[in-house]
Amino acid sequence: MVEEPRETRNKILIIVLCLSGIISVGYGVIMDSDGVFVLGITCVIAGYLLIRRKLKESLREKND
Repeated sequence: MVEEPRETRNKILIIVLCLSGIISVGYGVIMDSDGVFVLGITCVIAGYLLIRRKLKESLREKND
């Protein structure tokens, strides 16, 4: 099955958001940098919301 370029771009975006968020949260905790920590949490939440949207869409398609 060949994926659309848009799907591939979305997967890469989700991976980059989550990984950069996790790294930022870790750095913010270790170096006691509140701004970096909050930025990391924001990235992780954005990645989570994108994953959640994809899961909802796939469940809708499966049920139809």
